[in-house]
Amino acid sequence: MKRTSEVMKTERLILRPLQDSDAGLIALYVGDERVAMNLAVVPHPYPAGAAEAYIEYSRKDDTDEIIWVVELNGELIGVISISPKDTGRGNIGYWLAPQFWGAGFTPEALEAVIKYARDAGFKGLDAGVHQGNQSSARVLIKEGFAYCGDSEAHSIPRGGMVQSWNYALDFSDG
Repeated sequence: MKRTSEVMKTERLILRPLQDSDAGLIALYVGDERVAMNLAVVPHPYPAGAAEAYIEYSRKDDTDEIIWVVELNGELIGVISISPKDTGRGNIGYWLAPQFWGAGFTPEALEAVIKYARDAGFKGLDAGVHQGNQSSARVLIKEGFAYCGDSEAHSIPRGGMVQSWNYALDFSDG
């Protein structure tokens, strides 16, 4: 059964499903090399039509990834998602436009998604961060994720394998 990204509000943000009108800002922000090089599955340079295809993917019945736009003052500033795993856990991924880095928006969005995952019955969340992306690692640690070790992960924009740090947040308290 497809899980949907319900609208969630935080102190400053709205997290909502993707809309057709988001394509331009997704393409602009993900097309920024500073964003793309920290992601695993987004090509760089970002191809024409990829944002529209991503929005369409988010709506398909067989898409199990739960995707939210991170919106500030009515404008998309990033995306955060959970990809469910067969283990009952979810893999979390996120990006934020560089001009919004360092303002506390990622932890704020992540807190809402953690609450959603808990309420939705996930056993926990996992995340991988390219080594060298200390900002993303700090956000995960701040939100209670524990460092679990190093690994290699494939990165499309980097054209091969990259060293990654792995993190996990267990919902053992229910």
